[in-house]
Amino acid sequence: MTTIKEVLDMAERRVVPSASEAAKVDFIARSMLAKTQAAASRHPQTRGALLGGSFAKGTWLPGQVDLDIFVRFDPSTTAADFERIGLQIGASATRGYPTGKMYAQHPYTEATIDGTKVNIVPCFDVSRGEWKSAADRSPFHVELVRGIPDVQKTQVRLLKSFMYGAGVYGAEIQRRGFSGYVAEVLVMKHGRLDAVLRWFAGYAPPGGGRAFSLPDPVDEKRDLGKAVSGESLGRMVLASREFLRAPRLAHFQSMSGREHPALRRDVIALVFSHKALSEDTLWGELRRTTRHLVRNLELKGFVVARALAASDNRTSSAILLIPESTRLPPVEQRVGPPVDMRKDLESFIAANSKGSKLVWVDDEAHVRMLVPRRHVDLSRAIRDLAGGKAGTLGASREMEMGMKKGVRILSGGSLARAASSARWLRDGIREITTDVFGAS
Repeated sequence: MTTIKEVLDMAERRVVPSASEAAKVDFIARSMLAKTQAAASRHPQTRGALLGGSFAKGTWLPGQVDLDIFVRFDPSTTAADFERIGLQIGASATRGYPTGKMYAQHPYTEATIDGTKVNIVPCFDVSRGEWKSAADRSPFHVELVRGIPDVQKTQVRLLKSFMYGAGVYGAEIQRRGFSGYVAEVLVMKHGRLDAVLRWFAGYAPPGGGRAFSLPDPVDEKRDLGKAVSGESLGRMVLASREFLRAPRLAHFQSMSGREHPALRRDVIALVFSHKALSEDTLWGELRRTTRHLVRNLELKGFVVARALAASDNRTSSAILLIPESTRLPPVEQRVGPPVDMRKDLESFIAANSKGSKLVWVDDEAHVRMLVPRRHVDLSRAIRDLAGGKAGTLGASREMEMGMKKGVRILSGGSLARAASSARWLRDGIREITTDVFGAS
């Protein structure tokens, strides 16, 4: 059996960039930094620019590097000028390359330069603890990580690669996984990759309703674990246990679970259109809508085994469900209060007696009733909820408006046909019918 050390030695050779790739990225970084500094110098509100992200820290992976350039602003700059000038500098520095305006807490510029993604992000030039924007901590993160030994930077690269393989790397709201900075802090805290994995393998929640907690060394009041979903944490725990049990190089490549194509016929999809939203807003609203839809269906007696959202990240989205059943019995049982709670019992009887099929008292002196069930067909219940005919869905305003304008309830052949021309929908169906890593 291959040992952990042997696997890590092999993986290490794969996670350190080649000299030629490093030289190429270094050239792009220096060139774009100079262009950004020149563009920033035209605005008196700025205080220069600096290189950030994993490249500046020395923790980037081959073929995975993003270049972050932070433009420092005088803290007295107004929010409007901060955004406006920040985007102007980004546009000027990246002129001639494909660009787009992205959103985090505030907008920034993203461009692709010779195959490398470059982000030009405004931040305020503040002292530690005097944060005005989410990006203000980033220069301090760079300074902190840049100072760790090279051997630990290699361990960070190994951890990032492992997280990629487990499908939990990336802090974007669509994934809600572990950011590169979280990986860096974990290595700084535990020293080596194998120690990090042992920590995850024996993970115990910190309490207080939080699944995962990790203080930011630069700002102890900030919890880096807040953005990590329970699913990503669970996948990382399972992946760590599996690696420690049977280490393989494949853990640093792709360890997606086994697909179950037969389950596709059980998937029901609500497919709808909506206005274009930033990805952060879109995925926040999709997740909220999915939770509320499942909760409402369960209140009606339907059990949803798994649910997730899918989107093209523009104007088309879907909520995918795998229900335990699609039809319910025509009647349901309702349990009322005990007979000694007179007023509560009278209210229960008044609310449920119309059309009741049977009324009786159980051995605990509770009144019970069999009443007709309003929704026995899952598709009809979904359609009524989405159309606002079965009470408030609880969806976000944009998602609810999109559904009311025209939601399609698809399953089986109709869903397969829709997915054949929409890759994002195919990807969603594949995800909901695939085992999580380490579960099979």
